[in-house]
Amino acid sequence: MKSYRVKLTVIIALLVIVSQLATGFFITRQSEQALDEKHHDIARAMARNIAYLSTRAFLSRDLATLYEQVKLAKQEKNVVYVKILDLEQHIVVSDTLSEVGSLYPVPVRPQGRGLTHYTTPEGRVLAKIIWPIMLDNETLGYVVLGYSHDEVQQAVAKLHRKIITTLFLGLSGSVLLAVFIAGRITAPLLELKRTALKIASGQFDLDPPRGKADDEFHMLARSMYEMAKRLESLVYNDPLTGIYNRLLLNIRLREELARSRRHRWPLAVLIIDIDHFKRINDTYGHLVGDEVLIGCAAILSRHIREEDCLARFGGEEFVILAPDMSEDNAVQQAERIRLAVEKAPLSATGLDKPIHITISIGIAIYPNHASNENELISRADTALYQAKSRGRNRTALFSKIA
Repeated sequence: MKSYRVKLTVIIALLVIVSQLATGFFITRQSEQALDEKHHDIARAMARNIAYLSTRAFLSRDLATLYEQVKLAKQEKNVVYVKILDLEQHIVVSDTLSEVGSLYPVPVRPQGRGLTHYTTPEGRVLAKIIWPIMLDNETLGYVVLGYSHDEVQQAVAKLHRKIITTLFLGLSGSVLLAVFIAGRITAPLLELKRTALKIASGQFDLDPPRGKADDEFHMLARSMYEMAKRLESLVYNDPLTGIYNRLLLNIRLREELARSRRHRWPLAVLIIDIDHFKRINDTYGHLVGDEVLIGCAAILSRHIREEDCLARFGGEEFVILAPDMSEDNAVQQAERIRLAVEKAPLSATGLDKPIHITISIGIAIYPNHASNENELISRADTALYQAKSRGRNRTALFSKIA
């Protein structure tokens, strides 16, 4: 047990360290790229502004104005140099007066707007921005601007120091965490006990067991989990249609109503009854009637939202709980379901032709029509009675008949 605990401690600590290293590298890389791009945008904007403001002065060879633009740009602390070139790449204006009139040593691409990085002999990283001076889509010359990356390097170095400190603290924490987890190696026994108690009390919301498949604890936990799911199906699912039964409906109704009160949103209850179902049983037999119930439940399941709850209420009646659904939306949903059932042919064993059925639907909304579970079901049932008394194959909303 001690050897296993040591191995587990080492593995967990290594995983935490590797994940921290990867996270630190990713954060550093992303931060450096973001800072680079920010500085590039600033440098491009400065070069563009110089080019724009120098256009007229460049045409008239107003060197004083051009020098003024260069002087203003140099006031920005990250600007290392500014040069204005003509089309032949002669330096017209520069922050270094000795360069004026000389040929710029590096070819300038005709399209301009280039951005390159290079390192000076002193070790400084600079971004060189080339921006064209244009008038009426004609290139007159170029602005060449050198922008320092000193701030970026300083910020990245500071971030590196923070990450190293974080890694050191993380290492200490990961070792303590690993020791703690290894010390809880007997936790599966406690988990099995809790699982058994939950099953005994009728709670089946269990998480699938994790661990090695050939581990005895895992095999036992898997058996208990599968047993709980079979019990849940027997307790909460209708054996004929496979959808939820009335017991689960009552639980979900209580939960959804509490959630609706907490979030102050509506809850729609739709009670659905198959029209003239007794006639189907009397005409074709109860086995065909069962197939009709199965087919109807399948249609209803396909026409509800993921968050809705469909349950068999009893006999040929079904209930849909629809959280956060207004009156208008509930009526529209009910009509879509009613039409889908009306249009869908249901095949049955021993019959040459499919059976067509219709349904009637009663709707009640919390809090518009009721304040508790019993009232909500009762009002929806009253609406259903009105729908059937008005000729069946229709939808009735409680507020429209109250």
